[in-house]
Amino acid sequence: MARHTAIYLAPLQGFSDYVYRNAHSRYFEGVERYFTPFLRLDGGVLRTKDGVDLDNSNLERGSLVPQIIANGGAEADALIRYVADRGYGVCDINFGCPFPQQTAKMRGCGILAHPDRVSELMKATANYPSLKFSVKLRLGNTDKNEYLAIVDILNDAPLSYVTIHPRIGKQMYSGRMDMDAFADFKSRLRHPVVFNGDVCTESQIADIANKFPDLQAVMIGRGLLANPFLAENYYNDTPGRFDAARYLDFVDALMHGYLQQYGSEFMALDKMKTFWTYPLPGVDKKRVKAIAKARSLAEFMMMVAVGVNK
Repeated sequence: MARHTAIYLAPLQGFSDYVYRNAHSRYFEGVERYFTPFLRLDGGVLRTKDGVDLDNSNLERGSLVPQIIANGGAEADALIRYVADRGYGVCDINFGCPFPQQTAKMRGCGILAHPDRVSELMKATANYPSLKFSVKLRLGNTDKNEYLAIVDILNDAPLSYVTIHPRIGKQMYSGRMDMDAFADFKSRLRHPVVFNGDVCTESQIADIANKFPDLQAVMIGRGLLANPFLAENYYNDTPGRFDAARYLDFVDALMHGYLQQYGSEFMALDKMKTFWTYPLPGVDKKRVKAIAKARSLAEFMMMVAVGVNK
């Protein structure tokens, strides 16, 4: 398996927070860039937990990319200023979130049907010449051809790269990805492109990289949550390799990180269980159910250990 492209960890609301990012980067190799879940305004001000997430990262500035979500120039300006004031030199703009709570406010992929809003937002980036910007987006919200109306806007913007998830918002994370539309969108862009969507194995990374050899990177979300070794195995040409002791050390670090963050075993346990929405490959369903039913962190760790040391 040849090494063709960089691997980025996708921004995942509720998962890729600073506790997870710090622990993953400590125990595993292969991820070149980590993206924060999007920062957003609530009542005109940045949500406190978004600021906490950004400020508590142990990652070097070069490997952590703050992401923002906004519905126009004013929101974007406030969020970009926050990122710049904290010494970051990069900022990613979310045009891809499919959740109705955001799309109804013309945020995420809800903005894609409004080229004037996209243009307004992109103009806000000109106020921060010291930052390098990127965009993460879908083909559209309700129509896969919505991207056609914003290609020129993106091409005229000072972007380092564009990340494309080849679905529309209404599909959420299910249904067929439109690889033909991805190829067409990519061919129209003057910027480097990152692929995102349904990559769960080392061979799938290689297949995407081989099909599109000039990709800047492959961005992976759920695949890395399920298998934190994925990027490392791809780079080392060791598909399927698994180290149970290191995995359990990683889970233990997550557990203690969330226990410290929440100050509550119940909340930390609930948080740890959410990661098993995307089970480790090879752990049978009975073990996954046992992990989900754990009543304490000690029981949770015991069930995970049993599951991975099968």
